[in-house]
Amino acid sequence: MYTYMIHEKNELILCKSLAKLIMNIALHHFRLVDTISKEGSLTKAASALHLTQSALSHQLKELEKELDIEVFHRQGKKLQLTEVGYRFLRSSEKILAEIRTLEEDINNYKNGKTGKLNISMQCYTAYHWLPGVIKDFKSQWPDININIVSDASRRPLEYLMRGDLDLGIVRTQMVNTQIVYEPIFEDRLIAILPADHPLAKKAVIDICDFQDQELILALYDPSYQETPIIETLIQEQHVKPKTLSRIHYTDATIEMVNAGLGISVMADWIVKPYLPGKHIVTKPLHHSIAKRTWYAATCKDTPAIQNFLSCLKNHFCKTEMLCNEFDDVAAYPELRAI
Repeated sequence: MYTYMIHEKNELILCKSLAKLIMNIALHHFRLVDTISKEGSLTKAASALHLTQSALSHQLKELEKELDIEVFHRQGKKLQLTEVGYRFLRSSEKILAEIRTLEEDINNYKNGKTGKLNISMQCYTAYHWLPGVIKDFKSQWPDININIVSDASRRPLEYLMRGDLDLGIVRTQMVNTQIVYEPIFEDRLIAILPADHPLAKKAVIDICDFQDQELILALYDPSYQETPIIETLIQEQHVKPKTLSRIHYTDATIEMVNAGLGISVMADWIVKPYLPGKHIVTKPLHHSIAKRTWYAATCKDTPAIQNFLSCLKNHFCKTEMLCNEFDDVAAYPELRAI
């Protein structure tokens, strides 16, 4: 038992000595031994390290004093590693290689070449637009991973403030100096109905048309954001739908309408890709329902975020042009009669 305690004490003393030793060895000492070994002389090593020969000699003496051993044998102007010096060199090579990798990783991250971006979109769970954005982004920055935080779609600004989100595409703006909002596109709400629905014969849908209808709208949290415009107008005009269902998932809403189980209101650019092969028609809402602006909300300003933001703007600029065509009279032949 006594012998074990002595052994344990000696181990502790050794660990403390090693820790003290390592703490007193600086990174330039590892570079020093590595460079002298490669160059073969103090003169060449001093030139490679951009030091005077006197400063280099001083650093080497400082290291050997700290280690209490000789790292190099002096043979005239040439230096040859001692046995312990070789051991020190092997560690130097590993440490310097790791430092170089670390520096490269940090520079790549700072320059927006590597990392991960967490994104989400307020309200909607439809991300059919994302592959095009990612393809464009990946063609330029292949080592950035894009992660969709679907749980953040209801409260994206809270996720952003907590650091769980890098970029949120939002309509609602929270007054907070830490959040930066940049407009990226506009959209307009349209009504979607089963093709055989009585309202499908109308050229334009008014809010009063929702009276006694089975209405399906997106889920929202009234404690978090303002009431969506459609629901505000329904309340203001005292319109009472027969039923009002709230569904979080975009594709589920589309399928409900397709099955004839109700009508809904969605953004033009969101619903457009779902239309082929569906028993659904779209109708413009009254012109008094203004277009909405969507923003990219961020709390951090990194190259990766800015690069992704540029790709977003480019994508939605094209999307907005398509939506303008979608809103045109050519897309709604029935409007010609108005």
